[in-house]
Amino acid sequence: MKKNWILLLALAGAAVACSDSSGVDPDLVSGPELHAVRTALDSAFLHDTTLDASFTGDSGLYALMSALVFPFIDRASYIVAGGDTTRLVGIEFDIDATQGGVHITSNLTAILAWNGYDSTTSTVDTVFFVLGSGRAPPAVSDSLWNQFTLETAGTGTGFVIHQIANGTVTKSQSTGGHLRTTESHYGSGNTLGGGGTTLTIYKGGLSGQFTIDAAWGDSFKDFGGSAHAVKEKIRGSL
Repeated sequence: MKKNWILLLALAGAAVACSDSSGVDPDLVSGPELHAVRTALDSAFLHDTTLDASFTGDSGLYALMSALVFPFIDRASYIVAGGDTTRLVGIEFDIDATQGGVHITSNLTAILAWNGYDSTTSTVDTVFFVLGSGRAPPAVSDSLWNQFTLETAGTGTGFVIHQIANGTVTKSQSTGGHLRTTESHYGSGNTLGGGGTTLTIYKGGLSGQFTIDAAWGDSFKDFGGSAHAVKEKIRGSL
């Protein structure tokens, strides 16, 4: 499995050139802003020994997801509610492959949202990272818990991450809430392959909402009008 992920990471790196970030677009995410978001997430997850080992660490789910996803995030929607403006992007994984003769399918939906980017300190005030099982369509309707059961329909988890000006990060995991997605749409994908594995990247939109209850703050985000999204399809022999 590790060799296959190394291949996929290489494909992801090669596909950066396929990003369609050219042109003037108010939803474009600058490189420094995305770097600040990634730094907060890396600080929260890469070296945390209190979470499930399959999620944290240099070869855990978070590291693999971030390496496959971040190169393709160039836009994020603005979600405005009162005086709060949050940027949000949807991420969907569609895996249907074989490993050692065993058929593996995995459908995951993630929502990455953040607010309070400060270009002076290169930090973000708050990052929301929500994970659920399945993809839209059909609709995803997952309850958020403080455990990882993402292959079980109806279950998910989420995190609220805070970062202060000196870069220090604190986080709390969901104790309640939900993730719901209702509709997704994508354009034609960019496909790369090698060694019997293909990775296809799609850009489009995802509609839904999430509510997260956590020790460091509760929040509700509605992106029912469609938010920017990325879908990654993995096929072949792992």
